Amino acid sequence: MLGFMNNVPTSTRNRVGDGQLRVIALLAGGFASYKLCILLAWNGNALAEHPWIDLQPDCFVALFCTWGVVTAATLLITLECFSSTPACKRRRLLRGLLEPAFVLGLGGSLAFLSLLYAEFPFFTIIVAAGVFSAGCALLHFGWLVAAMRAATLPLVGALTTGQLATSTAFLLLKQTSTEVQAGFLVASCAVLFASTIALVARVDGDPFPSSGNVARTRIIPLLANPLVTGIAVSTLGVGILWGSSASIRDYTLWVFGALAVCLAFFATAFVRGREARPETLVRAAFALLGIAILLTAVAPDWHAMFMGVVWVGYSVLSLCLFLLGRSGDATAGRAHADGRLLVTALALFDGSVATGLAVGRIMNVAAPGVETPTTVAVALLLAFIFLFGGRPFARPHASGDRGPASTSSNDVGGINDAIRNQCFAFGQAHSLTEAECDTLFYLAKGFTINRIAEERIVSKNTIKSQITSIYRKADVHSKQGLLDALERGTPRI
Repeated sequence: MLGFMNNVPTSTRNRVGDGQLRVIALLAGGFASYKLCILLAWNGNALAEHPWIDLQPDCFVALFCTWGVVTAATLLITLECFSSTPACKRRRLLRGLLEPAFVLGLGGSLAFLSLLYAEFPFFTIIVAAGVFSAGCALLHFGWLVAAMRAATLPLVGALTTGQLATSTAFLLLKQTSTEVQAGFLVASCAVLFASTIALVARVDGDPFPSSGNVARTRIIPLLANPLVTGIAVSTLGVGILWGSSASIRDYTLWVFGALAVCLAFFATAFVRGREARPETLVRAAFALLGIAILLTAVAPDWHAMFMGVVWVGYSVLSLCLFLLGRSGDATAGRAHADGRLLVTALALFDGSVATGLAVGRIMNVAAPGVETPTTVAVALLLAFIFLFGGRPFARPHASGDRGPASTSSNDVGGINDAIRNQCFAFGQAHSLTEAECDTLFYLAKGFTINRIAEERIVSKNTIKSQITSIYRKADVHSKQGLLDALERGTPRI
């Protein structure tokens, strides 16, 4: 790959670098704006200045639970719609969702703030919060599509930058007036829309490129995935412990914990210089959560400190989610993710922590103290460890019992990587463009022109033109001649 880059003109390398930096900036902007929307809406100062302050922290719990449940439902419903839509129509469907999503998000945020300042009944504010949450969730779905198609290292860089920006901005905004926080809430919604639109415009294929026909299967089997189940159970335990905390709205520990986690996370991925394995980090996060929650029961006087450790583990999980199911070709600088697994895990992540928050609050009112919620949280984590801790975090595939000749998903991924490496080496030798290398990859896999056009979401004429250009550059006159040349290989020029 380095040899190939050395043969590329400097201006081309600069354009590639600028394009990658732009993608990182857009991903970081979308991530930070989405997180700020949540933090400023549910943890801003507006609620502290109105008659229902006597109901705190119940108002915060109600708003946060509304966000979690609505977000989870919106993500799962949207995923189901995409799973049942033909691959050639998914890109159009995605783009068609963004403008209505922005209307819902912006309109919901303005309605939420207006009803809040006008001191309307709290139920109407909950409804506005639900509309706002649905709009932001749809925009976040579009952001996820772009995140799934980004290479791992740029994605980790974007997540790190976005988390740093979120934490810093939130700490600064907490020192400002309510009006400033409200303005930044609306601005964050607009930034989320703008960054998502720009990212989706760069998507030139199926939003779930690695899923194939599997994306048309039902979502229910994903719930049996040990990784998804473990995330749901552990975040439910975190929510219960959080709901029982005396400092239920204190995000300070979470902010500093997230800063430390994202820096360590990025450093680890950077040093490794290859595709990250989130399963290892998830196991470490489960262990960290279990130890911290157990210590809150053993030493309740240190509850605040151990709760900070819990937030660190929670932050590890939230970052690992974006690397779920990722496998890529380091030579080609590409990565793919199982979109269904990612969206399902994120939905359960948000829904479980919101549900746990409500359960923890109810437990705290019914039985004050941290002993009961802590016991439940520990029990949930131990149940996950004993039931799923020793099992591999296998990713769901459509494979059935095909007999001894069946090919595992790892074998298929290895074969695809080998073919792609061979195609890009061939493209390097014959000065093929990146798009032509992609077309060559599909030709080598035996795809027809129609199928290639469907996979890449381009016209058949474009594919035909690229094939003609490949023939000319490789000095062959037929598909079989091209495949023979690819099989023989050609010395580098």
